[in-house]
Amino acid sequence: MHKRDAEVEKKKSRAEKAAIRRAIRRERRSNNRANAVDEVKDFGRGLGRVVSGYDFGVVALVIVLSLFGVAMVFSAGYYQTINTAHPDPTYYLVRQLIWVGSGLFVMLIIANFDYHYYTKLSYLIVVVSVVLLVLVIMTSSTVGGAQRGIRGIGVTPSEFSKVAMIVFTSCYLVQNPSNIRTAKGLIVLTAVMGIHFYLIVRQPNLSTAIVIAAIMIAIMLVAGLNYIFLALPLAGGIAGYFYIMAAKTPAHWYDRITSFRDPFSDFQGSGYQVSQGLIALGNGGLRGLGFGRSIAKNLYLPEPQNDFILAIIGEELGYIGFVILMLVYIILLFRIFMVALKARDRLGFYLATGVGVMLGLQVIINVAVVTSSMPATGITLPFISYGGTSIWSFMIAMGIVLNVSKRRLPRRPAKVKMEEAA
Repeated sequence: MHKRDAEVEKKKSRAEKAAIRRAIRRERRSNNRANAVDEVKDFGRGLGRVVSGYDFGVVALVIVLSLFGVAMVFSAGYYQTINTAHPDPTYYLVRQLIWVGSGLFVMLIIANFDYHYYTKLSYLIVVVSVVLLVLVIMTSSTVGGAQRGIRGIGVTPSEFSKVAMIVFTSCYLVQNPSNIRTAKGLIVLTAVMGIHFYLIVRQPNLSTAIVIAAIMIAIMLVAGLNYIFLALPLAGGIAGYFYIMAAKTPAHWYDRITSFRDPFSDFQGSGYQVSQGLIALGNGGLRGLGFGRSIAKNLYLPEPQNDFILAIIGEELGYIGFVILMLVYIILLFRIFMVALKARDRLGFYLATGVGVMLGLQVIINVAVVTSSMPATGITLPFISYGGTSIWSFMIAMGIVLNVSKRRLPRRPAKVKMEEAA
C-alpha cells in the first residue's frame, strides 16, 4: 500500500514538474514573440524617421523602372552570355541587380543629405568633374570609336558630370541671383559649360554634351535668363551642322548624320545598328513577340542590353509595352516637376528642375536615336539600360529630388484655404 502511494506521489511530482517546464517554455515563447514585435516596431519607427516626408510616388516609380530594367537587361543580354567560351546566363542579371541595389542604397543616403550643403561643395564638384573628364582622354582606350570610361576603373565620368552641372549651376545662381543678369556671371557659367562640352565632345560623345548644355541652359532660363541669349548656342549648333556636312569632317559625325536619314542605304556599315533596331521595332508589332522571344538580340543587334535596349522592349512587348513605358516616364517627370514647384526655396526649385530636364531629355534622345529620328549616339535609357555609372548617376539625382520633396513647403490647412477663398 505504501509502495503504491509512493508511486502515485512520484507520478504527481513528475506531472507537476512537466507542467512547470511547459509553463516556463510558453512564457519564454511569449516573451520572445513580444520582443520580436517590439524590435519590428522599433525598426519601423526608425525607418519611418529616415524616410518620412518623401514623395513616395517618385520612389515607387524609380523602383518599378529599375526592376523592369533588370528583367529587360537579362532578356536582351541572355543570348550573348551563353555564346561565350564560359557561358554564364546570369552574367548581366547579377551585375544589374548589384548596381540597382547599391544605387537604391545611395539614393536613400543622398535623400537624407540636406541639399543646402551643396552650396559649400559646388566648386569642388566642378573641379572633380573636370579632372575625371581629362583622365578619360588621357588614360582610356578607344572602344567602338569612342572613349567613355577611365582605364582600370570602368567608371564613365560624363554620366556624373550631368548631376555635377545641375548642382553647380543651381548653387551658383542661388548664391548670387544677379549672376544671371551680369556679364561676369554669364561668362563663368558659359566657361564651365564650354569646358565640359569640349571635353565630352572629344570622347566623342555629342549627345551627353548636348544634355549637359541643355540642363545648364534650362536652369538659367528658370532663373531669369533672357531668351535672346539662346540665339548664340542655337546659331553655333546650326553652323556646326553645316560645317560637318560641307567639309565631311569629322568623319565620325558625318557618317552618323548621313546614315540616320536613311540607315538602310549603308546597311552593313554605319547604318547597321539603327537598321537592326528599326527591324526589331517593326517585328514587335502591336503586342510584341513575348518576353524573352526577341530575334534581334540573337547577335543581330549589337550590344542590345545597352543604348538600344528600347528596340528589344518594342520587339518583345510591342507598341503597347512601349507606350506604357513612356507613360511611366511621363508620370515620373510630372512628379519631379511637382516637387520643383513645391520646393521650399529657389535652390530646391533649380535642383529638381535640372533633374527633370536631365531625365526627360535623355529619354527623348534615346527614343529618337532608336527610331532613327536623330543621328545614332551613345546615350542610355534611364534606369533600364545596362551600366552601373548610368544607374548610379540617376539614383543620385533622384536622391536629390527626394531630399527637396522632404523639405517642401507645408500644406495649408483646408480652413485657411476656405477663408482665403471667402
